Amino acid sequence: MLPVSEGQTAAHNILRDAGRGLARDEFVFLLQPKVNLQQNRLCGFEYLIRWQRPDGGVMEPMQFVSVVEDAFLADRFTEMLLVRASQRLAQWRAEGHDTLSLSINVSAVELARKDLPGRISSLLTSLGVCPGNLEIELTDVVHPDRLDGLVDAIRAVQSTGARVALDDFGAGFNSFTLLQQLPVDIVKFHRSLLKHVALYANSRKMVESLIRLAQQHGKRIVLTGLETANSQDC
Repeated sequence: MLPVSEGQTAAHNILRDAGRGLARDEFVFLLQPKVNLQQNRLCGFEYLIRWQRPDGGVMEPMQFVSVVEDAFLADRFTEMLLVRASQRLAQWRAEGHDTLSLSINVSAVELARKDLPGRISSLLTSLGVCPGNLEIELTDVVHPDRLDGLVDAIRAVQSTGARVALDDFGAGFNSFTLLQQLPVDIVKFHRSLLKHVALYANSRKMVESLIRLAQQHGKRIVLTGLETANSQDC
C-alpha cells in the first residue's frame, strides 16, 4: 500500500468537511462592487465565496476551491452558486435594482457541463431575472490546444442570455490566445497589470494597449484593483 501524503490527507479532509458544509449552509458570499467609470455609478457586484467553519474560523477560497473543483462536489458547488446568484438578482429586481449585474466564478470543466445552460435558463426564468444580469467568470487556465469544446460551451451559456467573462487576463502565458479564440463577452484584467499604472508611464501605455486590443475584439473590460484616482485614467 502506498503511503498517504499530508497533502492528500488535507484534501480528503477538505472534501469531507465541504460536503457537510454544503448540507449545513456554511458557505457565505461577500459582494465586491463594480463601478462604471464612464458614468461614475455602481453597475454590479462579484460574488466572493467564504467558508464559515463551525469552529468560528473563515476559510478563503484559495484554500478549498481547487480541491472541490477537482472532485465530486464540483457540480453541487456550481449549483449552489447559481441558485444563490439567481436569488440575489431576483431580490434586487424586487427592490427596483434591475440593472445591477452579478458575477460568479465557474471552472472550465463545470462550464462544459451539458446540463448547465438548461439549469441557468430554468433558474432565471422561474425567478423572473433578466439573463443579461448574470455573468459567468471563467476562472481557470485553459490549455490552448483544447479550446474547441470550451468555445461551444461558452456559446451554449450565452444562448441563455447570460454573459461570459474571461477572468485574470494577463496573468497567464496563454492570455492572448484565449482573447483571440474564446467568444467571451467580457475580459477581466488581472490586478497585477494595474499595479504600477499610476507610477510608470510604460505600464500605463501597456495597459492602454491591452484595453484597445480587447475592445477591438468586441469585449467589455473589467479592471481589477483600481485603488487611486490616477490609476482610473487608463
